[in-house]
Amino acid sequence: MFKPTFWRGLLAGLALLALSLVVRSYDPTVLSTLRGAGLDTLQRIWPRVSPAQRVRVVDIDEASLHTLGQWPWPRDRIAKMVENLNTLNASAIVFDVIFAEPDRMSPSQLADNPDLRANFPGIGSAGALPNFDHVLAQMMLGKPVVGAFAEASGTGRSATPPKAGFAQTGLPAIDAPPHIETVTTNLPEIDGAAAGLGIINIDLASDQGIARQLPMLWSDGKQFYPSLVLETLRVAQGADTIVINASDKTPNSINSVRVGEIEIPTSEHGLFPIYYHADNAELYVSAEKLLNAKEMEALRPKIEGSIVLIGTSATGLLDTRSSSLGEPIPGVSVHAQALEQILSGQFLSRPEWAVGAEFWFVAIAGVLIAGLTNIMRPMPLLSTFGVVIFSWATAVVYAFKSAGLLLDFTFPFLAIFATFLSSLAFKLLVTDKQGRNLRNAFSFYVAPSVLNEIENNPSSLKLGGEEREITVMFVDIENFTRMSEILKPEWLVTLVNEILTTCTNAILGERGTIDKYIGDAVMAFWNAPVNIPDHQYHAALAALSIQDKIATLAVAPPTAQQLQAEGLWPISVRIGLASGPATVGNMGSAERFDYSVLGATVNMAARAEAACKETGHNITLVGGLWGKSLDLHTLDAGQLTLRGKTNKVQAHAILGRNKPA
Repeated sequence: MFKPTFWRGLLAGLALLALSLVVRSYDPTVLSTLRGAGLDTLQRIWPRVSPAQRVRVVDIDEASLHTLGQWPWPRDRIAKMVENLNTLNASAIVFDVIFAEPDRMSPSQLADNPDLRANFPGIGSAGALPNFDHVLAQMMLGKPVVGAFAEASGTGRSATPPKAGFAQTGLPAIDAPPHIETVTTNLPEIDGAAAGLGIINIDLASDQGIARQLPMLWSDGKQFYPSLVLETLRVAQGADTIVINASDKTPNSINSVRVGEIEIPTSEHGLFPIYYHADNAELYVSAEKLLNAKEMEALRPKIEGSIVLIGTSATGLLDTRSSSLGEPIPGVSVHAQALEQILSGQFLSRPEWAVGAEFWFVAIAGVLIAGLTNIMRPMPLLSTFGVVIFSWATAVVYAFKSAGLLLDFTFPFLAIFATFLSSLAFKLLVTDKQGRNLRNAFSFYVAPSVLNEIENNPSSLKLGGEEREITVMFVDIENFTRMSEILKPEWLVTLVNEILTTCTNAILGERGTIDKYIGDAVMAFWNAPVNIPDHQYHAALAALSIQDKIATLAVAPPTAQQLQAEGLWPISVRIGLASGPATVGNMGSAERFDYSVLGATVNMAARAEAACKETGHNITLVGGLWGKSLDLHTLDAGQLTLRGKTNKVQAHAILGRNKPA
C-alpha cells in the first residue's frame, strides 16, 4: 500500500504532465521553433549523401555581374542563355527569376521614350526596332523552359492558368495546400511561350525563415498550381498531368503527388521536407562561362541531360536563404537541392501519426517517471530517466536514418524532464519537511553537533566504530526507589521528566551527546562524534550545571511542598564522570542501531556514580584531572576500589567552577 505522500507526489507530476500535453496541443511558436531546431540537428549530424544528380545551377554570380554588367541584364542576353543551354541539351531550363516588367533596355522600349525621340528625331518607330521581351519569348518556344511566378499579396493580379493538368484520387483536397490570392507573374508573352509555370515561393512563416520545407502545390480554392520544382519535373519528363493522391478518410489531406514516373510523399498540406547536403561548388556554373563562346562547349558534360536552373548567388540581389544545415545558400539552391533529393529518392516525411506517437510516449513515460520519482532513490531514478530519454532519442535517430521519418525529440524531452523535476521537487519538499521533523525529534536525544556531523557526513550512518578519548557521565536520582513507592505514578513521571529535562539541557548546553535514558538515569559522553577540546572540563561544567538546576528545582513550588509532605525533600542527583579510551560508533543491527560507546571508561563512570555514597559528594570523577579541569574547585576523594578494577583508582569530588582564592 502506497503512502499518501506517494499519491500527492504522483499527482504533482501528472498535473505538470497534463499541462505539457495541453500546451503541445496548441503548439505555440516556442515549441514549433524548438521542434524545427531539433529536426535540423538530425540533418546537421547526418546530412544527405547521394550520388551526383543531373541538376545544375547557372549562377548569376559576382564574377558574372563584374564581367557582364549589373542586373537586370537585357532580355536578349537571357535569350542567348536559353539558346546555349538548349544547344548543350539541357533536359529542362528553369528560371528562378520573374520577368514581371518590360525590358527597359529593349530598343523598342527606348523608342517609346519621348525625351529620347526629341533628342534623336531620326530614330525609328518602336515597332520597327527589336523587342527583347519578344526575342526571349520566341527563343523559349518549343523548348523545355519553365517560368516562375510568385504568391504576392496585394498585386491584384491573378495567377496564369497552369500549363499542367491535374488529376486527383481520394476525397476533395482543394483547400489542403497553401492558399494564394494574387501573384507576381511574367509578361504574358513570356508566360505563353514557357512549357511550364511554377510558383517560386519557399518560406512559410511557421519555419521562422528557414527553408525546411517546400510547398509542392498551391491553391486558390478553385484550381491547383504546381511549385517550380514540381513543374520542372513534369517538363523534364515530358509529362502532361500531375496526380494528387489525397486521403480516402480525411478531407483536405494530401498523401503524395505523382508526376510522370516519380511519386513524391508530402505532408497533409502538400509540403515537402527538404533533406540537405552541404552546399557544393560542383552544383554551380557561372553565367559568364555559359555566355562565353570559347568556354561554353566545355560545359557540355555538366549540362547535357541535366535540369538547369537559372538564378543568382550575388549578395546584392538579396536572394539568400538559410538551410536546415545552418548555411546561407542562394534561393535557387533550395529548389536545386529539392530536385536532387527527389531524383535520388531520399525522402523525409513527418506522417500524421507522428504527433500521436509523441503524445503517447510522453503520457506513458511521464506517468512512469512521476510514479518512480516517489519510490526510487535519486541515483536509480536518474538512471531510469536517462534510459527513457535515451530510448526515445534512439527511436528518433533510427526512424530518421532508416526510413526518413521526422520525429520530434524536443517536446518529449522537455515534457518528461518537467514531469521529473516537478515530482522530484515535491519529493524533496516532503523529504525536507520529514527531515526537519526528524531533526526536531532527534534534538531531544542528540546534541546539535551530532546532527550536523550526520548531515555533513551521511557515510557515518553505518555499523562500525573507532577508538577515541572521551569523557563519560552517568546521572542518577537519589532515593528513587523510595520515591517510586510513595509518589503516585503520574506525579512520579512528571517529576522524573523534569529532572531528566534539566539534565539533558545541561548536557547539550556543553556539547555533550545523550547516549540513553535508563529509567531515572542518564548516560552521556563528550568528544564524539565531533572533537571537543577539554571534553573532561565541559563534562564537569555540565555536572555542576545539573547540580545547580536540580537544587533550584528542589525548592520551587509546588515540587518542594509536595516532596516535603511526602518526606522526600530535598531531591538530588549523583553524577559520576570518567575520562579515557572507548570505542564509539553505530552499534546494533543493520536495521536499527544507535550511536553509542563501549569500554572500560564507561564502566568506570558508572562505578564513579555509585561511589558518590562513599565520597559523600554528588559529583565524583575517577581518574586524573587534566587541561582546564585543573582550574576547577576539586577535592581529593582518595583511592577508590571500583568493582571490576584490580587496583584502586584516584577519585576527585567536583565542588565548583573555580578554585577558591
